[in-house]
Amino acid sequence: MTTTKHEWWATPVWEIETGFDSTFNNELLVEIEKCKPPTNPYMFNIWDYNTPNITTLKQKILSAAKENASPYLGQAYTFNPIMSRGWVNRQHPGNSLALHNHGDAMLACTYYIKTPNNSGDLQLVDPRGGVNWDLIREGNVMGIKYKRIKPTEGKLVMFPAFLVHMVELNKSQTTRISLATNIYTGN
Repeated sequence: MTTTKHEWWATPVWEIETGFDSTFNNELLVEIEKCKPPTNPYMFNIWDYNTPNITTLKQKILSAAKENASPYLGQAYTFNPIMSRGWVNRQHPGNSLALHNHGDAMLACTYYIKTPNNSGDLQLVDPRGGVNWDLIREGNVMGIKYKRIKPTEGKLVMFPAFLVHMVELNKSQTTRISLATNIYTGN
C-alpha cells in the first residue's frame, strides 16, 4: 500500500493506493451483484457478506484505518477500528452527490471500483469556516474553499467523518462505482 497523507487545514486526509487492480475490482463487483439487499436499502450492509474479495477489502480498510489514524489519537488511547454499514454508490451520468458529512463516525472511507474519466471528483470542504488562509484559484474563481481528489480505481480515501464533502457531477457516459463505509472505535 502506498499512502499519501495530506494535512489540509490541519485535518488529515489519506489517499491510499491499495494495489487492487481491475481483476480484483471486477471480481468484487460480481460478488456485490450477488448480494441480496433487504427491502429497506438503508439496512443493507456489504460487510454482512463474507465473500473472498469483500473480506479482503474489509481487512485492507481496517488495517489502513488503524495504521493511519492511530498516531492522531495519543498514546493513552488504543484505536480499535470497527466498520459500520458499508454501501455501494453508483453515480450515473448526470448525477452528483450533495454536501454532507458522516455524523458521529470517526472516519469516512471510500474505495473506488470503477472510475471513468470525468465521473466527478470528491471535494472536501475547508472546515475552518470564514478563514481566508490558503485561498485557491480554480479557473477564474479565487477563494475556493475545498480540496479536490480525483477518483481512480483501486484507491481508498479516508478522512475524519466530520469533514463536509460532496461529489461533482458525473460528466462521463458511464456509471462510477464506489464502496463507502464509516469507521467507529471500540474500547
